[in-house]
Amino acid sequence: MDFRVIGISAALGSSASWAVGSILFKRLGEKLSPLGMTLAKGGVSVVFLALALLVTGYNQVDHQSLFLLILSGLLGISIGDTLFFEALQDIGAHSLILLTTFGEVLTIILAVIFLKEQPTPQQWVGIVSVLLGIALVLHSKITNDSQKSQFKWRGIIIGLLSVICMSVSLIIAKQGLASLSAIQATFIRMLSGTVGMFGFGLVTQRLGKWMNPFEDRALIARFLIAVAVVTFGGFWLSLVSLKYIDVAIANILSSTEPLFVLPLAAIFLKEKITTQALIGNFVAVFGIILICTP
Repeated sequence: MDFRVIGISAALGSSASWAVGSILFKRLGEKLSPLGMTLAKGGVSVVFLALALLVTGYNQVDHQSLFLLILSGLLGISIGDTLFFEALQDIGAHSLILLTTFGEVLTIILAVIFLKEQPTPQQWVGIVSVLLGIALVLHSKITNDSQKSQFKWRGIIIGLLSVICMSVSLIIAKQGLASLSAIQATFIRMLSGTVGMFGFGLVTQRLGKWMNPFEDRALIARFLIAVAVVTFGGFWLSLVSLKYIDVAIANILSSTEPLFVLPLAAIFLKEKITTQALIGNFVAVFGIILICTP
């Protein structure tokens, strides 16, 4: 099979998996703290990935790739996620999601500058179309939300730092992927990010508070299902896409989660789909077609 097709399919599959995961974690988030959920998710993901590596095999990793993937995990998962949840307290989820759209643009710019990637004119039109479509969907969601968050500069600054960390971590991860499999890279990145989160919990003395809700066995079962979806569907497929296609293209296709969330939220959470959101979906799908067409 064409490696480009594998990369594109993996990026869209990653986005769809994150959409399913967000629906599952939305329910879990009513009982779990965001940081506790991130740490537990990372720990369980590491176990799942380790079991997968027992089947697929673990190859020797050169020191440079190992360093880059550890750095990517610490920057994107430990620091990026921590800043993300800190900003969440100040500006709310919907405003923060808009900031992540800026992160998609930043990742493309960094890929062009540092990785010397050169999207074709058709792909540039597709990238702009996808970003516009996502912005329309998110804007529709925000303007129809009755509980709008207050504008806070502290939250905006922390949110921007979060998306910068995540964007830079993707560029670093791409450089560390050349000599090993995507699942092995996912394991290294997830392990380093989780260890970083664990260290943060120890320093702030919050570990006990984070883990208390997991005494509920029914909650643990639902949590394991959600983690399996985002680990193998979200994280692993995203690195598969980074391995086989340019970061700029992989990142923009992986950012289409709001488009998948829209029908899922309407079906399972009974949320209303607006005309603007539908238009945004069509614009983004048009962009995806442009990106995927040779």
